[in-house]
Amino acid sequence: MNPDTGQQLPLRDVHLPAEPGFWPPAPGWWMLVVLLLVLLIGLFIWWRRYRQRQNKWQHMHQLWLNIRQDYQAHKNQAQLARDLSNLLRRFTRHELNNPEAAGLSGEDWIAFLNRDLPEPVFDELSETLNTGLYQPQATVQTEPLLQAVHQFLRHHCLRPNRGRA
Repeated sequence: MNPDTGQQLPLRDVHLPAEPGFWPPAPGWWMLVVLLLVLLIGLFIWWRRYRQRQNKWQHMHQLWLNIRQDYQAHKNQAQLARDLSNLLRRFTRHELNNPEAAGLSGEDWIAFLNRDLPEPVFDELSETLNTGLYQPQATVQTEPLLQAVHQFLRHHCLRPNRGRA
């Protein structure tokens, strides 16, 4: 070996490898992005269902108010009972999507109305909702009936649809 040749080799300085770039992100960032997307989609779905429940409640509340205002104008208790019964049956058939329950009568209908409520408010109105509808001059407990229907509509419109079709 010749010692002169070692000094003539073209050696360069030591270079470090390039810094890792931004792209592609580490797997942890991908998981965070997926988690945020799932969270945003879930939040959007929750908000949409919440708005649907609120809109349903506003519509049903307005129908209930219209019936109450009509009653204050005509003061016919039998007509009030018929209007509220029709509202309950239409709500059950279309909003609760339960046409079989809308066809119930007697104690079965009262039991259905009380089924999901925190307290059975329709028990004392059983006679009104079963026989009072068909009498031309029925004596109806107007305030309890109005409040019971209002409570039923509010409960079923504003609660989440868990376990229902």
